[in-house]
Amino acid sequence: MYEQKPVKIGTGIGVFGALFLLLTTILLFVVPQELMSSTASNAYIETWSQPIMTVGGFVFSVGIPLACVVIAYYLTTREYTPGSVVMGFLIGGLVFIIGNAILGVAVTNLFVSGSGVERSLLGHMQNSLPHGMRLFIGGLLGVAGALVVEEYF
Repeated sequence: MYEQKPVKIGTGIGVFGALFLLLTTILLFVVPQELMSSTASNAYIETWSQPIMTVGGFVFSVGIPLACVVIAYYLTTREYTPGSVVMGFLIGGLVFIIGNAILGVAVTNLFVSGSGVERSLLGHMQNSLPHGMRLFIGGLLGVAGALVVEEYF
């Protein structure tokens, strides 16, 4: 039967991911362009762009998928069915893709200028697809791991 807690958890992870990406974008683009003089902006970009991109990339490439694996494993080993856990992480991935696209369009159109900047909602959704799929695949791996442990150990 369908259960709401895995969906709420998956949605929460999706919202967290979209807001974290928004924070990374604000720190990389909005702060130096809108809040600083050109001299301070250049110093800020030289000093902070690499650490911000490194931490942001680690969170999206490793941190969120690993958290999804652990959380999905935990939910599956408790009272939730594998189907409801997978559905929760699928919905979480979709929430991330849609939320990130909406936030990306808003921030891009308000604060980021230049050629080659993606401004369409569909383009932002396409760029968010790999991150949303990592969230879903992390949930699948956690469920699969729980089922393997239950079956063989």
